[in-house]
Amino acid sequence: MFFNKFFRLFLAAALLWAGACSSDPDAPVGPCPDNPDVVDQVSQYEARPFDGEKRAGVFYQIYVRSFADSNGDGIGDLNGVTAKLDYLDNLGVAGIWLLPIYTCDSEHGYDVIDYKAVNPDYGTLADLENLIAEAHKRRIRVILDFVPNHTSHYCPWFLEACKSVDSPYRDFYHFSQAEKPGWIAVPGADGWFYQGVFDRSMPDLNYGPAASCEQSGAFLALTDAAKFWVDKGVDGFRLDAVKHIYDNETSAENPTWLDKFYTDVNAYFQGKSQLGFEDVYMVGECWLATDRMAEYYKGLPALFDFTAWQDRLLYAIQNSHAKWFPKDMIAEREVFAAKRAGFIQATKLSNHDENRARTAVGGSHAVSLERCKIAAAVLLTSVGSPYIYYGEELGFFGDKTEKGGDRNVREPMLWKPKAEDAERSTWITSTKNTDLGVGSVAAQAENVASLYNVYRKFMRLRNTYPALAGGAIELPEWFDDADSSDKSVMAFYRIAGSEKLLVVHNVSDTQTTYTFTATIDRPVADMNGVAISSQDDRHTLDMPPYSSIILEMQSR
Repeated sequence: MFFNKFFRLFLAAALLWAGACSSDPDAPVGPCPDNPDVVDQVSQYEARPFDGEKRAGVFYQIYVRSFADSNGDGIGDLNGVTAKLDYLDNLGVAGIWLLPIYTCDSEHGYDVIDYKAVNPDYGTLADLENLIAEAHKRRIRVILDFVPNHTSHYCPWFLEACKSVDSPYRDFYHFSQAEKPGWIAVPGADGWFYQGVFDRSMPDLNYGPAASCEQSGAFLALTDAAKFWVDKGVDGFRLDAVKHIYDNETSAENPTWLDKFYTDVNAYFQGKSQLGFEDVYMVGECWLATDRMAEYYKGLPALFDFTAWQDRLLYAIQNSHAKWFPKDMIAEREVFAAKRAGFIQATKLSNHDENRARTAVGGSHAVSLERCKIAAAVLLTSVGSPYIYYGEELGFFGDKTEKGGDRNVREPMLWKPKAEDAERSTWITSTKNTDLGVGSVAAQAENVASLYNVYRKFMRLRNTYPALAGGAIELPEWFDDADSSDKSVMAFYRIAGSEKLLVVHNVSDTQTTYTFTATIDRPVADMNGVAISSQDDRHTLDMPPYSSIILEMQSR
């Protein structure tokens, strides 16, 4: 039995103790110096002490140009990322995904000129090797964005291919003497056209028939480049736009190509991991509905699940309609499992191709902040392998549909108040995310109720508990599909071995109660002050708006 008064007192004490902890964002997340038994988090109840193992494998997405400037030229660089590895390590990050760092002719970097060269704006190859070495010291994996669909029109392969039909690079691209819709005229070659689905500056690569694609020059060149980076210590790749490698996104061609590419690079990776991982990490961007996306698991072990955010969690938060979110996630995973055993469901809120999560959830400044907190809590307690886009932990705004486009979701990271922030990149001026409107890492670290500290708290919990890190998800036995009276609340079990946690989230702006019958061992953590009233095994949760609680259940 639990006593409401006890938990209210414990919550108040935890908040007071947390306020006494270090506000240094690079300080280790652990016991407060003045209170060694209490960690720097919002209410933690009786959570197990963190043993330092990052079980959850959470990745952090970095746009290098905007992340951290190490040399004062206004552009973020690789040495800036290296300087922030302690920040990422203490946040609980186990891997970083770098948006394209190759030589290119754009801000975004997806028009690759040389797949084996580092963009000089970002530093040198030696800088990247140092970043990888320092990341590995902290057991942080490094994966690079990799572009298999197209190159830059300044890529030497394309320049040579355009010179002559006899060029050895001619078959690297799609050329035709028949003008087709959307095809572009080859410069200086009257009567010839090339395919560039995304843009005239990004000609599409040609691998020939998927069944024999591994024999094509383009495939051999791409796998050679991937192996080059494996030799430099890279742990894996995020593959861009995998549904566009071949024109028909629903045919077997793209999964076939991906399987051949993964198999080739993975065989080369064996025994080379500096962190002891058996296989290369390879995750694909596959922006499709669940059933169609699942087919791509035939080619890759990991895929980004866009549906989990856009059609599931975002909808739940915007409409206070959360009850069926866990059921939908379970159904999705059953579809994925039918295609690949051991699949990795890469989950996230937003990324560089979408509106920032805080903009997407909507509402006033205060409401959007609370919605971001509950979104983070769900992301980090639900199934999947979470990714966090830089600035998401601060509550960055950004709307790609407004003037500025992509730049709106790639504004500079805020480390300290502007007058003190020598590492803030200045290649563009932030208009959406400022010290006053959002707050820097340093400022948010001082506020135990900040979004930054919500991320810090739930990442710590996910890393501590195997059930949260990678356990199964199940609906509680009292779940009633037909009952919509409590639709603003989602509840689910996370289970690993004998460990069983009950997770409950209220995603609405309304105070609510949630009652259930089960045997609880102890509460683990909460957000926004959830109180428990108990009578034997009958429990009532008094849940404020946008609140969460994790309960450890009787051992199985």
